[in-house]
Amino acid sequence: MYREILDWSYEPEERFKRRRSAGIWKIATVFIVVILASTILVALCITSLSPGEVAVVYDPLFKSYSGPYIGPAVFLKAPWQGLIKDFYTIDYIDMTTEARADYPPITALTKDGVEITIEESFTYSIDPNLFLDLAKNYPRVDYEEQVLVPIMRQIVRDVIASYTIEEVISNREELATKIEETYRRRIESDPTLKAIKLHDVMLRGIRLPDRIKQAIEAKIAAYQQKIAAEYERERILTLANATAMEKIIMAEGEAEAILLRAEAIKTALTRIYNATGDLEVLRIYVLLEQLQRVERPILIIGGGATPLITIPQSSEDNITRR
Repeated sequence: MYREILDWSYEPEERFKRRRSAGIWKIATVFIVVILASTILVALCITSLSPGEVAVVYDPLFKSYSGPYIGPAVFLKAPWQGLIKDFYTIDYIDMTTEARADYPPITALTKDGVEITIEESFTYSIDPNLFLDLAKNYPRVDYEEQVLVPIMRQIVRDVIASYTIEEVISNREELATKIEETYRRRIESDPTLKAIKLHDVMLRGIRLPDRIKQAIEAKIAAYQQKIAAEYERERILTLANATAMEKIIMAEGEAEAILLRAEAIKTALTRIYNATGDLEVLRIYVLLEQLQRVERPILIIGGGATPLITIPQSSEDNITRR
């Protein structure tokens, strides 16, 4: 009986403690839920940008934009707000036949109807301070696919259409300059692309049809043969001229030798005549000079059997007889 009275006397106090404990747990649970919700909310509101990134925040409720925010940066936005983000570093666009190219090359028709393939590349960057205007015009950040690449294709085709295939081959530098200048003017004049800064525009290559390649190779081979024939002709003419000049020089030398010899004979005859005064002696001297040029031995015989004058044989004849 005592125990029952004792237990009943403490029942209100125990109930109070239990109620207080339950209330504390409820408050703690609510507090934890609030902390977790606040943490999640703050996490959703915090946005960070890496170096080289630029972003614009748009609010679909109020249809407004804010920014641009240039990385590296950390800022807050409402959970219902969206983010338009891009890189403002230099981007390289490759329009070639390479496996890793961004876009396929450009096919174009020349003025005389030949289909050729043009490979182009260009680099550009975004002015981060003007990114807000770019984001308003291209909220899906698809200006590259929608504008930059299509304009390049159109310009290349328009420029190529004003050249024949021979002009394309022979005026590559002029073609590249014209494409670059026209492309720059188009991009700079587009009011929706004020944030785009072009850097390099390069003509990477011109691919010709196989039949044109074969025709060019045949033409080059014919030209090389022509050059070889002209060289051979010049060589033959040079050799002929050299031979002719050699003969002319030899003839001039012989003529000069004859003149010198005649002058020497004249001087000798003058001296002999001055010394002897006998014309017969002069005649014999002239005869001896003429006989010295004869290759075969000659005997001059007078009326008797004994030779009057004997011309000795040359050394070659003596060697032959021996």
